Amino acid sequence: MFVPSHITGFFKIYNDNNKDILQTGSIGAGITLNKGVDTTITKGDNEIYFNNKKINLCPTIEVINQCNINNYKISHKSDFPLSSGLGVSGACALGVANLLNKDNNKNNNSLEMAHISEVKCGTGLGDVIAQRTKGFVVRELPGVPNFKTQKVQKISIKNIDNYTVVVEILGKKETSQIINNPQWIEKINKIGDELLLKLLKNPTLHNFMDLSYYFAKNTGLATDKIINICNDLNFTVGASQAMLGNTVFCICENKDLNDVLSILNNPIICKIYQ
Repeated sequence: MFVPSHITGFFKIYNDNNKDILQTGSIGAGITLNKGVDTTITKGDNEIYFNNKKINLCPTIEVINQCNINNYKISHKSDFPLSSGLGVSGACALGVANLLNKDNNKNNNSLEMAHISEVKCGTGLGDVIAQRTKGFVVRELPGVPNFKTQKVQKISIKNIDNYTVVVEILGKKETSQIINNPQWIEKINKIGDELLLKLLKNPTLHNFMDLSYYFAKNTGLATDKIINICNDLNFTVGASQAMLGNTVFCICENKDLNDVLSILNNPIICKIYQ
């Protein structure tokens, strides 16, 4: 079961402890990539593996607990590491939820299960919604959408094959340390509040990248190193920090790819996955 990774460009947090956990989350915008996580489930001794290493992965465990299963071996094969701002934990949770519901003929909502797991573990607030939707995704309401309040848009991209996404992972950053910190929440929400409306007025990749860079720089989430790299890549569609990770991402036209690669040390080449 493949689930694409997801890069959030900017967001606003909605985390009211008095609300239903399904309404906890974020609004914002991002893109899914053609690299992500492949998940398989076989019979075993209740073990979870991530790239062949045994691990206690909280979102996966939470999904398992919701399904109340035993005698499993879950293997996640990922193109990216955890804690890199690329929605890897969400891809793991959604992949497991999809497989368990399919294999056990259950009618549970896989998206709800994965979202609950991410929120409980503090590893994400909206990745799984975008990963289920795929493409260039705008989330106008927090939490899991339903048919009455469907506020998730998949923005069409003209000549999408002309664009490449390049990622460079500089290190790890724990999402929970940001999204559960009142000071960071205040900074993020103050800056992120107006950006979604600006994107909806002009829903293009160029505007998305401009707003993402503005968000990364003005919240203080991006390091000076990342800002300097982004400035070196200003000849592209745009560059910014993947939220929430110590990771640079850039969208460029194919003709500029070699110039982008010459600037980065360990670039990973991707496409937008629809």
